[in-house]
Amino acid sequence: MTVKRYAALVEGRFDFLYAKTANALLRYRPEEVVCCIDSENAGKTTNEVIKLGGDTPVVGSFEEAMDFNPDTLVVGVATQGGFLPDNMRQCVRESIESGINVICGLHAFLSEDEEFAPLADKHGVSITDLRKPPSPLPFSEGTWRTRKTPTLLTVGDDCDTGKMTAAWELKRQLEEKGKKVAFVGTGQTGILLGGFGVAVDAIVSDFEAGSIEAEIDRVGDDVDLIVVEGQGSISHMAYSGVTLGLLHGTMPDMLLMCHEPARDIDTFEHPMADFKEVMDIYVRLVQIFKPCEVMGLSLITHTESEDQAKTTIQNYSDKYGIPAVDLVRFGGDQVIDGLLSKLG
Repeated sequence: MTVKRYAALVEGRFDFLYAKTANALLRYRPEEVVCCIDSENAGKTTNEVIKLGGDTPVVGSFEEAMDFNPDTLVVGVATQGGFLPDNMRQCVRESIESGINVICGLHAFLSEDEEFAPLADKHGVSITDLRKPPSPLPFSEGTWRTRKTPTLLTVGDDCDTGKMTAAWELKRQLEEKGKKVAFVGTGQTGILLGGFGVAVDAIVSDFEAGSIEAEIDRVGDDVDLIVVEGQGSISHMAYSGVTLGLLHGTMPDMLLMCHEPARDIDTFEHPMADFKEVMDIYVRLVQIFKPCEVMGLSLITHTESEDQAKTTIQNYSDKYGIPAVDLVRFGGDQVIDGLLSKLG
């Protein structure tokens, strides 16, 4: 299989908050990222900027990126409003004019951009918008009633609690144990990593449950577990609608609850809801239809020392009677072992 050669465009946004897509590629597909483009950090390695990607170089322009022979330009950032920043347009333009394909996960579709669409046609370049909804949109049919494969959804009590990372880590760590696991992406980064899925926050609300149901149905029964990437939070004032549609479209048998213990204020500067109450809400919303349980807690502990983090993890496990782990920092043996016993 041919290895991709991505140049990740992160101009002016190369950090942990905005460069989520680039960061995930650097963490899980470092061999596919030939360089990152960010004039503010040009000359450094990605490891020097965000502690990921090893010696992957950061360059200051698309012209410099071409020295590394990319075959695809990936817009590696998220932006407020989902539009391509003006300071990135030149780089996209130069990519198309150089015959380099473009992948973008923003809400604004570059394949429909008045400048880029005809330019791509002229140069025979493909523009892939990861958030573009399928057509026609599928309506929910309740196929979970006859689904044979166990399904797990990652959920959280806020945005940016590691739901995509936790889902991917579960897949990776279970596969190391010999299990066959399907990953269903529900955001641009998950879709790019996993190869398929649907960006649920770009779907008309009436069709959200049906769209994710259809993606799960595509997997079939030839796997041991289906892991679905979560989005938003049921307790978030802006994104709870997306979360609920995804929850009922997935109809999971199991939930992995994602949480950052050190966080007191959510991403919209509202006090965090009670952790146990949010967990219970998720379970009750599924149990209206079918049995469901929280089988593990995925914690983000990077702000704590190693000893503090291990104490925090143990305290959460003891308090809630559920295996707790930091999947990235310490691995997920307790959660993985629990899943293995359920899967047989």
